[in-house]
Amino acid sequence: MRVSRTETFLQAGLLLAFVGSAAAQGLTVLQPEGPYTQAASGMTFPLAVGDFKRDKVVRYKPDGTDESAGYNRVEPRHEIAGTVYVFPSPRLTSIGSPQNVIEDARARLCEVQFRSVQKEVTGAHPDAKLVREEEVSLVQNGVTFVGHRASYSLTNPVFFGRRQQASRSDATIFCYAGGKWTVEYRFDYPDDYDAGAAIGDFIRDLSWTIRPQ
Repeated sequence: MRVSRTETFLQAGLLLAFVGSAAAQGLTVLQPEGPYTQAASGMTFPLAVGDFKRDKVVRYKPDGTDESAGYNRVEPRHEIAGTVYVFPSPRLTSIGSPQNVIEDARARLCEVQFRSVQKEVTGAHPDAKLVREEEVSLVQNGVTFVGHRASYSLTNPVFFGRRQQASRSDATIFCYAGGKWTVEYRFDYPDDYDAGAAIGDFIRDLSWTIRPQ
């Protein structure tokens, strides 16, 4: 779950960012039988995406604005553990700013949020080493979103029944889906397995049903 929030006030092209800590106010594990829709955003998490089967849904905040769904692909020695999170992007209020200024501010705020996600990974895995960081893009509903991805080498204490599994962990985010929401993808898989194609298929095939805000 995310450990920081960014609120931003944009007035006449001046960007002021305030980053603070926000502890989780509650955590609820859900086991819906069918497709699950996050009420706050409209994002639907289906039972399966290709070979990935949905596991539990987790609500991090009581108001349902911060939720995730786990998806696993179980193939011996080629397992992939995935999680998709949907939560608010950094808030931005614009007064008299042109669209290009707003888009530039959103891009910078998305990068700030991405750095927070990276801190989550390294905080949970002190041995994590950054392997690659890159800008990525994704087309959803005819709109191209530019996001960020970081790939780490680390050790998972337990991974599909195996202990001390040398793993690769990827974190990817796209911001302002529907104007308000961040979609984050986390994937862990054995370090000696190239899971790029399978993960790419998952991200492409999971349709965003997020309502415009």
